[in-house]
Amino acid sequence: MPSNEIKEMMDMLYAQAQMRFGSLIKGRWFYDGNDCPGCGKKIGAMKYKGKDAMSLNSFIFRDHGVLIIYLLCGKCGNKVVRATSDTPLHAEIEKNLKQGFIKQMGH
Repeated sequence: MPSNEIKEMMDMLYAQAQMRFGSLIKGRWFYDGNDCPGCGKKIGAMKYKGKDAMSLNSFIFRDHGVLIIYLLCGKCGNKVVRATSDTPLHAEIEKNLKQGFIKQMGH
């Protein structure tokens, strides 16, 4: 179960997506697994500007109109933060999360 701080951030991400994309966003889904959708390791803190931080991210699963919100492990979180464009890691994360969403929805 996400902390209150993460829930607030999730609400903000969802509201921003709805404002920007309107009716394309029909819902949201939080990946609550313990394993990183990028590499499979345990989700945990990363160092950001010398402090511990969590990498909270999101993308739109357009086929379903769902904003998928997720956390990463520190290693993948650092890679995503440093990326200047989409990387193979982004594609792997999205593939794994789309599969997880479809599996949970029973499709």
